[in-house]
Amino acid sequence: MIAKLIVTGATRKEALERSRRALDEFVVAGMPTVIPFHRDVVRQPAFTAENGEFGVFTRWIETEYDNQFEPWDGEAEELEHPGARREVVVEVNDKRIEVSLPERLVISAGIEHGGVGRNMAGHAPRRRSRGSVDTASGNDVTSPMQATIVKFAVEEGQRVVKGDLLVVLEAMKMEQPISSTRDGVVRGITGGPGETISSGTKLLSVEDE
Repeated sequence: MIAKLIVTGATRKEALERSRRALDEFVVAGMPTVIPFHRDVVRQPAFTAENGEFGVFTRWIETEYDNQFEPWDGEAEELEHPGARREVVVEVNDKRIEVSLPERLVISAGIEHGGVGRNMAGHAPRRRSRGSVDTASGNDVTSPMQATIVKFAVEEGQRVVKGDLLVVLEAMKMEQPISSTRDGVVRGITGGPGETISSGTKLLSVEDE
């Protein structure tokens, strides 16, 4: 999936009208999509029928729908300069997943810290020379970006070692785990799940025992 269109309305009729307009204005370049099919479906009598006469069922497309679209036989457009990519580790539902992202996106989002493993060529990622915010300054652990706190993985007074997960943030629809850079005891947890914080906000401290 590359995109999702969600339309609401006070009534089903209004939602359908908005759907037709939104789909007519929806443009995705560089590859074939099923947008033309959806534009047609929201105009089909079986789909737009009111008063309990909705005529679409599980196998409606295979058995009733009159498909007038020719199969696409072209070639997808290729980017001239796709650029370098980075492999980033993100945590989703307590599971760590490695995803590949364009390097420029990783840098612009400020998510190099704690989540970037290596670039596609196998080299260690470059640190940003300007504009970056370290996740740790002395004993303090700060947010490297504007983000939303997903969860704290530690409690006040808990002992941690270097590499232990401390907090998970979310920015640009991506979860970013922040790990401890030293051994110590967690102190001064600030904020809570769902709270939006700015870049550089102190999240907690890892102090000597």
